[in-house]
Amino acid sequence: MADAQQPADPQPEALPLRASDAERERTATQLRDHAAAGRLTPEELDERLDVAYAARTVGELETLVRDLPAHDLAAGGSAAHPARSAQREAARRHLQHAIGQAVLVSAAAVAIWLATGADGSFWPRWIILISAIRVAFGAWGELGPAGRSRHRHRHDEARLGRGGARPRELPREPGDER
Repeated sequence: MADAQQPADPQPEALPLRASDAERERTATQLRDHAAAGRLTPEELDERLDVAYAARTVGELETLVRDLPAHDLAAGGSAAHPARSAQREAARRHLQHAIGQAVLVSAAAVAIWLATGADGSFWPRWIILISAIRVAFGAWGELGPAGRSRHRHRHDEARLGRGGARPRELPREPGDER
């Protein structure tokens, strides 16, 4: 038994690699894209997403997408969903327009304040503050996690039967007739 030496530590290749949050999220995005393409039913998507977010190793994540083609997703999310990126770009343009409008209104208020003698308190600060809050809420509404551009895309997928977000039915109580 002296000839057959046992290594003290396991080989690095034999150890399963721990999955990061970014890898879990990337796998979840791939699963959603495949569901949108019609390869997974909403039920399969839910099951696989639960496993993806609970996965501890990269191997567990790889098994979730092993039976799905990889060529559709190689170019990234924007190539797989041109409508989504176009909507996102339209939302960005809308936000840039809102920022420009807020800057012009604020500049006009400061110009009026300066033209009237600039004495007393700086009252344009309220217009600047309200404009900034309006732009911030608009940006969050358009580009945030539940932004209008993403909501429109999920609604279109659900309407077309492509595995998008669908309203979940609440569990029924005994004796509840709907």
